[in-house]
Amino acid sequence: MGNGVQSAHLYHFGAFTLDARTGELSDNGHRAPLRDQSVQLLLALLEHPGQLITREELARRLWGTETFVDFDRGLNKAVNHLREALTDSAEQPRFIETLPRKGYRFIAPVTCTGDDAEGVAQEAPPRSSRLPRWVWVSVMMAAGVGILVGAGIGEARKWVASRWAVPPRISALAVMPLENLSRDPEQQYFADGLTDALITDLVKIGSVRVTSRTSVTRYRGTKKSIAEIGRELSVDAVVEGTVTYSGSHVRVTAQLIQVSTDMHLWADQYERDVSEILDLQRVVANDIARRINVFVKPLDRVPRVNPEAYGLYLKGRYAFYEYTSRGWQQAIEHFNRAIETDPAFALAYSALADTYLVAGAYASVPTEEALTRGKTAAAKALALDEGLASAHYALATAHTWYDWDWVGAEREFRRGLELNPNDALGRNWYGGYLSLLGRHDRAIAEHERAQQLDPLSLIVNANLTRALYWARRYDEAIAQARRTLELDPSFGITLFWLDGALRHKGLFKEAVALRQSVASDAEQAANIARTFERSGFRALLRECGETYTKGGLLETAARCYAQMDERDTAIELLEDCSRRRCSDLVSLNVEPDFDGLRDDPRFQALAKTVGP
Repeated sequence: MGNGVQSAHLYHFGAFTLDARTGELSDNGHRAPLRDQSVQLLLALLEHPGQLITREELARRLWGTETFVDFDRGLNKAVNHLREALTDSAEQPRFIETLPRKGYRFIAPVTCTGDDAEGVAQEAPPRSSRLPRWVWVSVMMAAGVGILVGAGIGEARKWVASRWAVPPRISALAVMPLENLSRDPEQQYFADGLTDALITDLVKIGSVRVTSRTSVTRYRGTKKSIAEIGRELSVDAVVEGTVTYSGSHVRVTAQLIQVSTDMHLWADQYERDVSEILDLQRVVANDIARRINVFVKPLDRVPRVNPEAYGLYLKGRYAFYEYTSRGWQQAIEHFNRAIETDPAFALAYSALADTYLVAGAYASVPTEEALTRGKTAAAKALALDEGLASAHYALATAHTWYDWDWVGAEREFRRGLELNPNDALGRNWYGGYLSLLGRHDRAIAEHERAQQLDPLSLIVNANLTRALYWARRYDEAIAQARRTLELDPSFGITLFWLDGALRHKGLFKEAVALRQSVASDAEQAANIARTFERSGFRALLRECGETYTKGGLLETAARCYAQMDERDTAIELLEDCSRRRCSDLVSLNVEPDFDGLRDDPRFQALAKTVGP
């Protein structure tokens, strides 16, 4: 396709102006953001107003002939984005008319200005009178390279390489939730599971930072631009794609988009039998890593997988990420069924270990059950595949919070970090381990690294608050807690650590207001306010101590009594907690609430039992 007026660089139509040189679209002087594909689409239509531009011509214009892309989806997406920017409609078009199964036509008057075309209404010349622009470009490139070859083949290669083979500079990447094209909402778990798996494989094979699943899931179905997503996640490139799962076959398309230019750098499609799904994931991850020019670590060829077991595994991961008691119970059921279907499926054991340990930490599963079954599942996963970083992290966490085996935890964390240093959840757990050892600066650094990998994860952000609180950096803990609550104002773990930081800063009115905000009803909130006004914060601590004791949360109850300086009651509760092997006792040596008990020999004896 050639330009209607070669010298024009400003196209005016309606209230809009498009600058062909910069790709900027303005509406009455206000900039309207457009993606690169939509800019090229609009230019193709404006260069030939009133003429049909076929879908095939647009494919060459937008993506060239050497790059595969999911053309129908890509073109439809570019057209929809363009119509949205122009406030146009497919049903009642003002600018872009659709000719079904043929292409598109620009139907509004167009005026061109700039250079020699000032104020001239654009009329496209007969299309047969000129060769398409891509032909001329190809001829000129060939001529230029021919001249250079005449001067020396080696120099020609250097020139071409320097001008056309410069790799993109990408150090951080986000994989958007793959779109489920199966037309079955029940298959959403499969698309989400493949997204998670692709992220995991990219982390394993490349040196690039890859945003974790929790953060990217929030962008499913988003209308935000690539630039906005890239800015919010602090990444240089984004992977978009689709999944079609039908019968025994899986088809995946993927495309890599550079944030700074909104350009498609690469695209491809893959199709496999579902039993080869692990190999498909590996191939896609390798192709992306090579395209962004990172050092690729070799991965062993993966075995075929039982399709039924893999489907159950993906359903389990889908339920796990609900981060609810119900979701964890469902995840445990799915993982156990996957293991029954394929007893040698290491990933299912590792995921089962993760679920037990996380559910145990949230009191959704009894502590002893979480410890025993979580450790057993992690050990079995490692017996089947010693290279599973997630299983090492899970085992290390069990050693830390349940066994108080600090040497074993250190060993497993080191192995997990060696295998996968960019696992956000693993880094998060490792940060907790360092906090419990009193290595607060290193712990905070680990949590901040986890936050970089998964910036929108509630648990990662909440645990950074905890690390700052345990380090007695209360102002920073309060600020971090408030940032986390912007993601979810009702996230209980964040509220718990925020309450502690406010108390230790002496901000009792703010702590009371916080407790009122999470009260179960208006009457309870009013009672909190009345108790504080009449008897002060100490009375609220006593109420909390009594409530937590009745509820069996002995370590939390002991905190309340320790804050009231009721030593005997606090230590008796902690001793009872020790006999019951409460996992919360692991924080005895770092919890600020117990600072007033540290000179008591009974407390010192308890602290020695926990270690390190």
